[in-house]
Amino acid sequence: MRRRECLRRGLMATAGTLAAGPASRLLAQSSAATTLVAASSQREIWPGQPTTVLTLGDTFPSRTLRVRRWDLLDVDFRNDLREATNIHWHGLPAPPEDDGHPMDVVLAGGRRSYRFLVEEPAGTYWYHSHPDGRTASQVYRGLAGFLIVEDDAERALGLPAGEFDLPLLLQDRRRRADGSLTYAPTFMDLMAGMLGDAGLVNGAPQPVVEVAATSYRLRLLNGSNARVMRVAFEDARRFDVIAGDCGLLDQAVAATDVWLAPGERAEILVDFSGDPLGRTVRLVSAAFSSGGPGMGMGGGSAQGALLPLATFRVSAPGPPPARLPERLATVARLDPARASARRRFVMDMRMPPGPGAFTINGLSFEPDRVDVKVERGVQEAWEVVNLSGEPHPFHVHGTQFQVVRRSGQALMPHERGLKDTVLVWPGETVELAIRFERHAGLYILHCHNLEHEDAGMMLNLEVR
Repeated sequence: MRRRECLRRGLMATAGTLAAGPASRLLAQSSAATTLVAASSQREIWPGQPTTVLTLGDTFPSRTLRVRRWDLLDVDFRNDLREATNIHWHGLPAPPEDDGHPMDVVLAGGRRSYRFLVEEPAGTYWYHSHPDGRTASQVYRGLAGFLIVEDDAERALGLPAGEFDLPLLLQDRRRRADGSLTYAPTFMDLMAGMLGDAGLVNGAPQPVVEVAATSYRLRLLNGSNARVMRVAFEDARRFDVIAGDCGLLDQAVAATDVWLAPGERAEILVDFSGDPLGRTVRLVSAAFSSGGPGMGMGGGSAQGALLPLATFRVSAPGPPPARLPERLATVARLDPARASARRRFVMDMRMPPGPGAFTINGLSFEPDRVDVKVERGVQEAWEVVNLSGEPHPFHVHGTQFQVVRRSGQALMPHERGLKDTVLVWPGETVELAIRFERHAGLYILHCHNLEHEDAGMMLNLEVR
């Protein structure tokens, strides 16, 4: 057995112990397994131009999964691709053997099951493939989808539901003359990340979304490889931010834009009740200044360039808009002053870009090496520093955290709740309060710019 497999299995042998007590297990509801097959398929993204995509559940993007809190997520996974792959349940603190560690893959033609208790409150999560060195290519071609957790407390709030609850997977892709989703990054793409010149929403280029004259809940997920999005309506209309990565905020926050790095989510309530029938308004990633070297090079549009996403057309009367409760949820906050351990993670890159050029604390990912060891149940304070000229979304597996402070700006509205991914701008330091409570075993932390991740900006993390 290879050394890296020995390491993974040895650490996972003690993993999977639930921190929750017997009462929560009694609440678990078992249901028939969902089958997800990773396969290659032909789809038309641009009309009249079929292209090869990758699918999970025979849809592009991958099938949206919904599960209730205290249910068992039960997935029978089969890999019909010609390459190894797996599934990472992004944002859910899954047991390490089910988390989708980049070395824990299913070979071509293989299968396995993912089965664990969902203990998190209602929120917008997602899942995607996560094999070492192949994540960027596979996600770019389609292996990503929503995982939505629901519960009774959220339902009692009376937020827009059913047809008025819209999950929107926001991505950028590079349109080629033949309409293909060919993944062939250039030298500059490896440095900045793969930036596209076309916006896709739920797999469709700049779709028209027909809405009624009422309020809608939009679940926004930035599923891009590298593009940071400043999501806004072109008419600068205000909306209410009600949730971030890992569930509802304490209270709604009024805003006209929301910044999402790859991997981040936010939920907003937007009201179309004052719009006359026939009115259209565009949802865009608004322009912003980034300033990192290499931005806008490599054949794609620049980081920070205006990117149209979708057009909303008010086409029918609707019910009265939902009334927003003054209080949405109670977010358990960690007191930064009570941290028992402090750590610093420095994200940097060397030239030329490529395998091993992207580092955290001077280290590039090595499957055989455990880089960080934390104790379960111990609160820690982390500083995440970006010394490079590129923005880096910092993502941690196996837990959720709280953003305490940014060196360059105030916290953004969706950062007031629990998070699993945080954007760190060039030259910025972000402070986190974090604690691993659920499971012991091997996880990872990494940059969620997928080209950077595949090039080594990732560390092994052992929870003991």
